[in-house]
Amino acid sequence: MDNFIADVTWESRKSISSDGYISENNTHILVYAKKLSAIEKNNFRLALDIESFAYDDNDGRGKYRLEPFDAPGIRQNLSYSIKNPNTGEEYIPPQGRCWRTDYDNYIAYLDDNRIRFGASGTARPQLKTYYDEVKDLGKGKATSTIWHDVEQSIIWQDLDTNTNATKDQVEIFGKSVFTNPKPEDLIQRAIELSTNEGDYVLDFFMGSATTQAVALKMGRKFIGCEQMDYIETVSIPRLEKVIAGEQSGISKAVNWQGGGSFVYCELAKLNQSFVDEIEAAQEEKVLAEIYGRMKKSGYISYKVNPKVIDEAAGDYAALSFDDKKRFLMELLDKNLLYVNTCDMDDEEYAISNTDKAFTKSFYGEA
Repeated sequence: MDNFIADVTWESRKSISSDGYISENNTHILVYAKKLSAIEKNNFRLALDIESFAYDDNDGRGKYRLEPFDAPGIRQNLSYSIKNPNTGEEYIPPQGRCWRTDYDNYIAYLDDNRIRFGASGTARPQLKTYYDEVKDLGKGKATSTIWHDVEQSIIWQDLDTNTNATKDQVEIFGKSVFTNPKPEDLIQRAIELSTNEGDYVLDFFMGSATTQAVALKMGRKFIGCEQMDYIETVSIPRLEKVIAGEQSGISKAVNWQGGGSFVYCELAKLNQSFVDEIEAAQEEKVLAEIYGRMKKSGYISYKVNPKVIDEAAGDYAALSFDDKKRFLMELLDKNLLYVNTCDMDDEEYAISNTDKAFTKSFYGEA
């Protein structure tokens, strides 16, 4: 829990369902840091939006936005009285808060015309933040734990829903090809908060490649992992369409015109080959042949004693066809479904020199 940041609530469905006692319309997004102390909180912000800089005094400084002059916490040197020069009214920080600078810096801001007391000059102090001074930082407002109105309160409800994400699929593929896809602007929000252009985005459960598509459109590098077969029919074709310049999702918002590239590769199978054969088997004699090869060359789980397997041969023969399949699956060591990089030079795995060279280049060892 030391690296836990927040539990974000996203309204993933707008319509009300009558299937249950209460319609479930939200999804939780748990936000963690690898090392919380290494994160600069001012960098954990949404992308800077020039549209939020709505004011201009025509004094040559350009557009600015107004931010509260108070800040969280209580510090004695940041707790003082501020007098409104227009009305004479005095203000102190709200309860549990302090001003964002000490008194001397406040006076410097005031003399530099960076403090505003509301549109009519009768409100609490606000600080002018100029776009030209912060645009290179690339970050804007902090977000909240309820994602609702993007333009105003920065909470995540007015982001797209799973339904609209499905419509994007239809636009790309001509039909729905994935169940409950995530909308691109949801992923855009998460990537905005936690990365800058050129950073890597890692997704262990690639699915329909929404994360990779958004990362590509936002100028990020990405790594995606997927075990299911739809990587060939959904994930890769989607990224090919993104590179070609498809205009669904956030494309128009970020002026996406196409481009970029990606490399796709598969892990070298070890026990996964047996898994595939067991799943595909339709006859007893095929299972028997697989069973024989597994006992000779398969990597049996360390929890299983091969001698006990031989002694239980009669019990195995009495199992139903489906139970035999489950039994064989349980025998395999699931930690050895694929060839480990450190073992790829072993002759028994028959890894080609081309694949070895590619693997080394992928990990930067070439």
